[in-house]
Amino acid sequence: MTEVMVSKTEMQTVGDVPVEIFWILTEDGAEIAVSHIQTEHPVVAVNSVILLHGTYSKRNFWLSPKGVGLGSFLAESGFDVWIPELRGHGLSPKNENFSDITAEQQIRYDIPAIQQYVHSRSGTGQSWVGHSFGGVYILGALSCQWLDQNIMSHLITFGSQISKGESFLKIPGVAWACSLILKQLGYFPAPRLGLGPEVEAAAAMIEVIGWKKFLGKWTNSKGFCYWDGMGRIHIPVDAFAGAADKNDSPEGCRTMFDSIGSKNKTFTILGKKDGFLVDYDHTGMIVSKESKEEIWPMVARLLQR
Repeated sequence: MTEVMVSKTEMQTVGDVPVEIFWILTEDGAEIAVSHIQTEHPVVAVNSVILLHGTYSKRNFWLSPKGVGLGSFLAESGFDVWIPELRGHGLSPKNENFSDITAEQQIRYDIPAIQQYVHSRSGTGQSWVGHSFGGVYILGALSCQWLDQNIMSHLITFGSQISKGESFLKIPGVAWACSLILKQLGYFPAPRLGLGPEVEAAAAMIEVIGWKKFLGKWTNSKGFCYWDGMGRIHIPVDAFAGAADKNDSPEGCRTMFDSIGSKNKTFTILGKKDGFLVDYDHTGMIVSKESKEEIWPMVARLLQR
């Protein structure tokens, strides 16, 4: 396993939660921040837990500025919790090349670097939790065998899919126009549109448009179709979809789940019909008072299993 270099470290207190931050260097030279929650609670879990955000997001999704979130809950429950931020997000620097960041760079370089660094520090197996495109990116890295499944014990995804939504991109000319606007702006203004706290690099969004447009395919720069490698995934997977998720529908999440080759996998729709308190939407699956009451403890039980 390749050694991952660290450019600097820093201790922070997020709310009342102590966090050590490592800025690690990827194989292609990008610098990404990885936050490790420090806790006085005894670690009872065998595996390290890595929480990966989706698009337009950052560390705050798992650990709010007040120190509240699934991340601190799991740490208090005895888990060794790591929260990375993909290049150009959160504490990971936005440099002059920000607009050129691609989704594939995050899948190909960031996620493997995170795996390697956490493993070098913990020496244990790993359980990954991905929300939205965080889950899609993890699955993409697994499909291409850029992640080592031998040190992964478990994957949990929330609202992760690529096949449904953004139907307007199927209209001839719309995908081209959207890509042209993104090239001119250099970024996608998600905060202005109320989609999340982080802007997204133009190149990454153009890549996603290429996946979703009319006759588009979920492929990487070498022409490999990510779908073709999904059958090679053999680690246990628990996939969740929000019954009221208008961004990433249960139908799309089910399509992605069905392509996973693991024999040990479950799919659950988070809604009243299946015994949950509410019909969860895209962010409410993780960030809501109801999720704190029932989803967070459920995740802890799955990780302990």
